Amino acid sequence: MSWQFGPYRVESLIARGGMGEVLRAYDTRHDRVVALKLLAPEFAADQAFQERFRREAHAVARLREPHVIPIHAYGEIDGRLYLDMRLVEGDDLGTRLTAGGPLPAADAVDVVGQIAQALAAAHAEGLVHRDVKPSNVLVGPTGFAYLVDFGIARAAGLSTELTATGGAVGTLDYMAPERFTDAPADHRVDVYSLACVLHQCLTGSKPFAATTAAALIGAHLHQPPPRPSELRPGLPAAFDDVVARGMAKDPAERFGTVAELAGAARAALGGTSPVPSPAPPTRQATRTVPPPDTVVTRSSKAPWLVAGVAVLALVAVGVWFVVEKSSSQAGATPSPSAPSSTTPPPTSSSPTSSAPPPVTTTQVTVQTSVVSSADLGLATPLSTPACDGSYVVVLGSAITPARYRADVQQFLTAHPGAHYLHTPSTGCGSLRQQVNGADVYAIYDGPFPAKESACARRSGAAYVKKLDNTTSPATVVTC
Repeated sequence: MSWQFGPYRVESLIARGGMGEVLRAYDTRHDRVVALKLLAPEFAADQAFQERFRREAHAVARLREPHVIPIHAYGEIDGRLYLDMRLVEGDDLGTRLTAGGPLPAADAVDVVGQIAQALAAAHAEGLVHRDVKPSNVLVGPTGFAYLVDFGIARAAGLSTELTATGGAVGTLDYMAPERFTDAPADHRVDVYSLACVLHQCLTGSKPFAATTAAALIGAHLHQPPPRPSELRPGLPAAFDDVVARGMAKDPAERFGTVAELAGAARAALGGTSPVPSPAPPTRQATRTVPPPDTVVTRSSKAPWLVAGVAVLALVAVGVWFVVEKSSSQAGATPSPSAPSSTTPPPTSSSPTSSAPPPVTTTQVTVQTSVVSSADLGLATPLSTPACDGSYVVVLGSAITPARYRADVQQFLTAHPGAHYLHTPSTGCGSLRQQVNGADVYAIYDGPFPAKESACARRSGAAYVKKLDNTTSPATVVTC
């Protein structure tokens, strides 16, 4: 495979995706081998995209931070938009973690600190990366780390701000909650994502184990941040505080800068949590059931030979999920991250979270099976609230049949005055839902006659549902 593209002699393909392709090429003008990104021809025909592309590429080209792969040149040749970037041999962090498991804590802190330097330089120029993840971090033989995929993810952003390349869920695994809502997003989305990367470096696991789009969105919006020390014995518990603050649902409760996050991670190596988390981390208690969703499959990614596969990392890895799905299709894809919880959730007296409100995702098939003897025989009897358009605050859910009774009782004990219902037998289509083929028991507060009164009672990972027969079970109320 050898062909000419302007002054570039293309030598081989490195990666291909929905946005275009990444090539190894020889720059005949400057006598050097480079990473050449060619965007799909249709983007050059879009004037608005061209303007965003040039603006963002120009901004990234100005960055002189050593941990940012530099752009040599950009523009259009023969109707194709292109980027010429430095080619550096190295492995991406995602591949290293998959092959070798978690990093030593000191190495994890070191690589996060290097990426924080790259992000800090970008933020100082008004650039937000928006796609910080292990596969966009390249680590050379000496341990020097580079952050790739700057700027163009923003320039190429869809209205949802998600990169649609027809494949993986990689981006969603690290995406800040406000990216799924109408709330404004700033540099603190990168703080959140970098905290997710820190967690994965320390544990070898992504922050949330869900594998579908709706489950991941639900986790970022509602589930408490993970605790690295619980997954890796011997890890200083101070890292739990760092991850919890970095992944706070409310951007105002996160570290103000990536440098603050990196500094707190360094301090945590010695077991010190220098900056207390605004919202003390809790064990994953309230087990909310994310809305069902269409299956999202993971596409393969070519091995990283190049550190400069930057701007079009969205070429190789991205997100595709359907925003609306016909109700005639099966839609009850379970979330593997949602086993029943035995840890009591935060009580209703806990500080009210100002997490971004949840969003409506997909339409799903309503599960209508009714189980006999649904009442669990607890002191608090099973309730069947009227399906009259009122609202309830869902505090948690029990989804494992063998533990229905114990889990529901723990939630009721933690939330005095709460009630529980069996979703298939409520009579409300907006609540009929199953997980892994099992019925769901929801512990709730209410009903409330008005949305505002229900929203006022929502805190922590709780969310609001409307009781009617027209709202999809996948829909939660935006407060």
